[in-house]
Amino acid sequence: MTKDVLISIRGLQFAGPMEEHKDSVEVIVGGQYHFKDGKHFLTYEETMEGLPEKTRTMIKIAKDRVELSKKGGIAVAMTFVEGEKNISNYRTPFGNLTVGIDTTKISFEEEEERMRLGILYHLNMNYDFVAECNITIDVRSKETGAALFT
Repeated sequence: MTKDVLISIRGLQFAGPMEEHKDSVEVIVGGQYHFKDGKHFLTYEETMEGLPEKTRTMIKIAKDRVELSKKGGIAVAMTFVEGEKNISNYRTPFGNLTVGIDTTKISFEEEEERMRLGILYHLNMNYDFVAECNITIDVRSKETGAALFT
């Protein structure tokens, strides 16, 4: 995998039974990739509507866990480990939220010029169930991925 990559992040949330109340979002951003000490690292910046400050995101993928951290306009550190519940503080300009993550499944596939990460989890906000979530992250080298993401 090259250092310069395109990252597609697709999120799907189910607020009720799996067939009802679906919310879907997809974002494609340019970012950087590197591999160190047996872990994959993805970093990218995003601009959020209504926030003057950019947010820097880092995703660290290890054998048995995924860590996501955001710094800037929004700040959070979330850990995804299959079968574990984790709680973090999600800081926004509008106030702080307590976020609970109950990860049910993590899948990871790696090819020479592509990686795919899938995370299924239950999301709680301020200790109340919000949604069942499915995030898919597809990473491709910038040279080969540009045509595939259009």
